[in-house]
Amino acid sequence: MRLLAVGDNCVDHYVELGRRFPGGNALNVAVYASRLPGVEADYVGVLGTDSEGDFMFNQIQAEGLDASLLLRREGETAVTTILVRDGERVFADYREGVQMNAVLPRESLPDISGYDLVHFTVWGFGREHAEWMRESHGVKLSCDFSSQLDDPRTEIMPSLDYSFFSGGGLIRDGVDPEHKIRELKERTQGLVVMTLGEHGSLVYDGDELYRGEAPPVEVVDTLGAGDGYIAAFLCTRLWGEPIQKAILKGHEAARDICTRLGAWGG
Repeated sequence: MRLLAVGDNCVDHYVELGRRFPGGNALNVAVYASRLPGVEADYVGVLGTDSEGDFMFNQIQAEGLDASLLLRREGETAVTTILVRDGERVFADYREGVQMNAVLPRESLPDISGYDLVHFTVWGFGREHAEWMRESHGVKLSCDFSSQLDDPRTEIMPSLDYSFFSGGGLIRDGVDPEHKIRELKERTQGLVVMTLGEHGSLVYDGDELYRGEAPPVEVVDTLGAGDGYIAAFLCTRLWGEPIQKAILKGHEAARDICTRLGAWGG
């Protein structure tokens, strides 16, 4: 099985601890997927030419991903400044660097016909190629929209097989996530998946609403947990397993990631 993730990456700088880790939603999904048995994953993203870009390049290469797909652009690599409060990551600052208004030329993509699924993120580039990928190659498509439930960038949902959202904020605001996921499903023929942190997750296929429970875990850091859920969910589904098993594998992956500092590497 082959998965291609396209989009964001960044250096996660834990400023209070004096430590840094590679990260970014799309890159994390590629890394986590590549660690699953029988899965080959690639990543396309843009790095700066600074020392942080060198750090990211080396970390990605050390993880076994194809570094030739990385685009280097003159300027600064994206950096997120992170604080940890009771196991929850707090984003204190974000420098977008070369990812700001970055454009992904089609010729910079690998041969899409060689992949079973292409994954995008709301924060990264490349989503403009989604419809072309579906029409010309018939590849399955997914996108992580994070907490941007009503963002204009959700306009690509009609082209997607999987639309992922983070709905923890809904619960904090007193909004029923079940109502919202049904509303989101009206925009796509594909599955809609909503992670809810400690409250589990929901998946809606238009007929049945599936629920998953988050297993107990002694949390060190939640950074990357949602991306781990996505990677495990997608790969389990691509193996032909039922939705409920994909939910289970997603939560298991998220649990394991919560037990370490940083998403990976470092």
